[in-house]
Amino acid sequence: MRTIERWIIKLAIIQFIILIISQFILHDLHMFPQMNKIMLYEGVQKLNYTEIKETIEGMTR
Repeated sequence: MRTIERWIIKLAIIQFIILIISQFILHDLHMFPQMNKIMLYEGVQKLNYTEIKETIEGMTR
Protein backbone atom coordinates (compact mmCIF):
# COMPACT_ATOMS: atom_id res chain seq x y z
CA MET A 1 0.00 0.00 0.00
CA ARG A 2 2.89 2.35 0.71
CA THR A 3 4.24 2.00 -2.81
CA ILE A 4 0.90 3.09 -4.28
CA GLU A 5 0.83 6.10 -1.94
CA ARG A 6 4.36 7.04 -3.00
CA TRP A 7 3.38 6.84 -6.69
CA ILE A 8 0.31 9.00 -6.09
CA ILE A 9 2.35 11.62 -4.23
CA LYS A 10 5.00 11.64 -6.96
CA LEU A 11 2.34 12.02 -9.67
CA ALA A 12 0.71 14.88 -7.77
CA ILE A 13 4.05 16.69 -7.43
CA ILE A 14 4.87 16.19 -11.11
CA GLN A 15 1.42 17.43 -12.13
CA PHE A 16 1.84 20.53 -9.94
CA ILE A 17 5.23 21.30 -11.49
CA ILE A 18 3.82 20.91 -15.01
CA LEU A 19 0.91 23.20 -14.07
CA ILE A 20 3.28 25.92 -12.85
CA ILE A 21 5.44 25.65 -15.98
CA SER A 22 2.46 25.78 -18.33
CA GLN A 23 0.98 28.80 -16.53
CA PHE A 24 4.33 30.56 -16.82
CA ILE A 25 4.51 29.78 -20.54
CA LEU A 26 0.95 30.93 -21.22
CA HIS A 27 0.96 34.14 -19.19
CA ASP A 28 4.49 35.47 -18.88
CA LEU A 29 6.18 34.52 -22.15
CA HIS A 30 3.22 35.49 -24.36
CA MET A 31 3.79 32.52 -26.64
CA PHE A 32 0.15 32.37 -27.73
CA PRO A 33 -1.02 35.81 -28.90
CA GLN A 34 -4.47 34.43 -29.76
CA MET A 35 -4.95 33.48 -26.12
CA ASN A 36 -4.06 37.01 -25.02
CA LYS A 37 -6.66 38.45 -27.38
CA ILE A 38 -9.31 36.16 -25.96
CA MET A 39 -8.43 37.09 -22.38
CA LEU A 40 -8.57 40.80 -23.22
CA TYR A 41 -11.91 40.33 -24.98
CA GLU A 42 -13.45 38.52 -22.03
CA GLY A 43 -12.03 41.02 -19.53
CA VAL A 44 -9.99 38.53 -17.56
CA GLN A 45 -6.76 40.52 -17.42
CA LYS A 46 -8.26 43.94 -16.75
CA LEU A 47 -9.48 44.80 -13.29
CA ASN A 48 -12.26 47.17 -14.23
CA TYR A 49 -14.88 47.43 -11.54
CA THR A 50 -18.26 48.65 -12.65
CA GLU A 51 -21.29 49.48 -10.59
CA ILE A 52 -24.03 46.90 -10.48
CA LYS A 53 -27.26 48.29 -11.86
CA GLU A 54 -30.63 46.84 -11.02
CA THR A 55 -32.71 46.12 -14.08
CA ILE A 56 -35.93 44.96 -12.47
CA GLU A 57 -38.22 47.68 -11.17
CA GLY A 58 -39.50 47.28 -7.66
CA MET A 59 -36.40 45.67 -6.20
CA THR A 60 -35.38 48.94 -4.51
CA ARG A 61 -38.68 49.29 -2.62
